[in-house]
Amino acid sequence: MMCDGCAASVKRILESQPEVASATVDFKEAKAVVWTTAEAKVAEDWQKQCGEKLANHLGTCGFESRLQE
Repeated sequence: MMCDGCAASVKRILESQPEVASATVDFKEAKAVVWTTAEAKVAEDWQKQCGEKLANHLGTCGFESRLQE
């Protein structure tokens, strides 16, 4: 992410995913925080699964991303 416009795009992409209730994105820190829906929390390791899925999706949309532990 290089600007507020990129951060807005990342936020929009994340919030368009069915498991995401809301997201905040800080381009200066290159970090996104995601709040998931209750349905996303069914698997035992749901945080890792969901985070990896979202990071991969952002990558396909042109935004390099990785899950932070």
